[in-house]
Amino acid sequence: MSLTATERPATSRFAALLGQGAAVWAVNAGGASLDVVDLLARAGARCLFIDCERTAVHIESVTALVRCAHSHGMAAILRSESAQPEILVRYLDRGIDGIVVPHTETVAELDAIGEVVRYVTRGQRERVFAVAQIESAPAVAQVAALAACRSVDGFLIGPNDLSHSLGFAGDTTRPELAAAVDSVVAALQQQGRAWGLPAQADTAAHWSQRGAQFLYGTLEQILKAGYAPMAKAVAAPPEHPQ
Repeated sequence: MSLTATERPATSRFAALLGQGAAVWAVNAGGASLDVVDLLARAGARCLFIDCERTAVHIESVTALVRCAHSHGMAAILRSESAQPEILVRYLDRGIDGIVVPHTETVAELDAIGEVVRYVTRGQRERVFAVAQIESAPAVAQVAALAACRSVDGFLIGPNDLSHSLGFAGDTTRPELAAAVDSVVAALQQQGRAWGLPAQADTAAHWSQRGAQFLYGTLEQILKAGYAPMAKAVAAPPEHPQ
């Protein structure tokens, strides 16, 4: 069952989080487990990232995930596998607080996203935070125009896919990639736009200080970070007194 326009909050929960000042971690739970969402909420996560592009989450699971997140006071944003309007409408009808659309490259595509959000919210676009993903060489080339377009509310930079698009086969250490990301950040900052990108614990402060309002993380990186000290603690055999 979907939420009607009148049942949605007057302002997107995600936008409300961004308005609090500190950068927000959007955590990809990696699947459709409600137990995982519960655990993330107990750990302090404030935003659930539902990934319908790169995980096995299907439309039938979205409503339950959104309601679970909302029950904990978390925002729920969703990345679609497609920019097709009929696909976006199905997700927007599930009561999500934000929609992330991958592989956007033109102002016309951003305008189309904004039009879908207006349609679903009956003209009240502030109820859903629309995010366009910049992750290709053509998008970087058009970033000034994209940044100036007010049809979406924010941008998610995708360094991994951008590396592939630039011909670096996913190598995110290349200086050329860093330069491309910097050019995107500069254009977005110049226009005063909200933006985010993937980060780790050791890079989060850097990006936050540069103006990132939201950071993207995964359950996998959280588990690795938490498990590493436990594994290290038992890696060496205990010393037994003689």
